[in-house]
Amino acid sequence: MKAVVQVEKEGKWYVATDLVTHVADQGRTREEAVRNLRKGLRQHYEVLLELAPKRRGTKVLQFEV
Repeated sequence: MKAVVQVEKEGKWYVATDLVTHVADQGRTREEAVRNLRKGLRQHYEVLLELAPKRRGTKVLQFEV
């Protein structure tokens, strides 16, 4: 999966924000902020899948754009 991410420096921290979901995370370096955001996005999507209504005939798909 690909994400569109904006990284900004705020004081001593870098903040990475996914521009589609608005999930954000921080780190002491740009790389750490992006790495933390990846983990956060995985958790975000796992929760969405767990909470999604389970309906007969419905399937959740993953694909790259």
